[in-house]
Amino acid sequence: MMTLLVLRARLQSLYQKHDIYMKPVFKFIIALVIFLTLNNTIGYDDRLKQMPILLALSLLCAFTPSAVLLLFAGVVAFLHIYAVSVILSAIILIIFIVMYCLFLRFTPKLGVVVLAVPILFYLKIPYVVPLLLGVFATPVAIIPTCLGVIIYFLLRIIQEAASIQVTVSLEDTMTVYSYVVDGLKDNKQLFTSMIVFSLAILITWVVWKMKFDYSHEIAVVAGCFAIILGFLISSLKFNTADEIGTMIVGTLISGIITGIIQFFHLSLDYSAVEHVQFEDDDYYYYVKAVPKINVTTPQVNVKRFNTQKTQIPGKHLKEDVMLEEDEFEDEE
Repeated sequence: MMTLLVLRARLQSLYQKHDIYMKPVFKFIIALVIFLTLNNTIGYDDRLKQMPILLALSLLCAFTPSAVLLLFAGVVAFLHIYAVSVILSAIILIIFIVMYCLFLRFTPKLGVVVLAVPILFYLKIPYVVPLLLGVFATPVAIIPTCLGVIIYFLLRIIQEAASIQVTVSLEDTMTVYSYVVDGLKDNKQLFTSMIVFSLAILITWVVWKMKFDYSHEIAVVAGCFAIILGFLISSLKFNTADEIGTMIVGTLISGIITGIIQFFHLSLDYSAVEHVQFEDDDYYYYVKAVPKINVTTPQVNVKRFNTQKTQIPGKHLKEDVMLEEDEFEDEE
């Protein structure tokens, strides 16, 4: 345990010293992963799949707010879809504009969440998002989480609709429009994911704010239980039992990842809890103080000695004599 605490202290110290450089690096990596995922999912335009363009966009997103990353991702997705279907790109553009305006109005600082949900869906661990948001955010984070779920299922519908051969006639336009809208409106998995993720965020956040011991750790467990129970009920209702195993394993992995991140962010020592009471002119206060576990990194002190090999008269053996740096006089 002490080894983990020392490691955490060193990582925190390293991040505090170099956060001005590490934040752009992390944002660059996230942006690059997002653009690569878009190219692998709906990469219909080969020009946008060139590495110099990806690096340039990722570098620009590294030094701009998260809302800009969301905007660029939407533009790249639109251009990919435009390369295969003008009608479909127009429909998607309208949907993106509505979602983008809704997002900027309520949660402008959580742009990465909207893009993280579909990416983690492809990695089979989207449950990390509601658990982390329940721990580190507020219930307002439900909005970008639901938008991220919509984007994921929208991309899946786009992949299916792109194979439909249509023209620019009004009849074909309405056919594609109906296909996309009905695919979203009648998608039971979409609404189930939105409801379960929203409940997981609320349950995790409520338990996290409670005052009993180990509430932070129990909050993550409660969130995992809510996710598993929610999807189990939906799988029994919609007959999707083939996905239960993947969901449970993904939820457990997500809980472990959330617990690790929580440990490196904050660790409390409940064995040293103190209850303090004091008063002022208007109120009498009962305060519960839980100390944080903070350790200092061990300092290694190295003491140097000068070594000299001397030959003692009358003997043929040599031995190392440790000489301190103090001055001394030879005997006459």
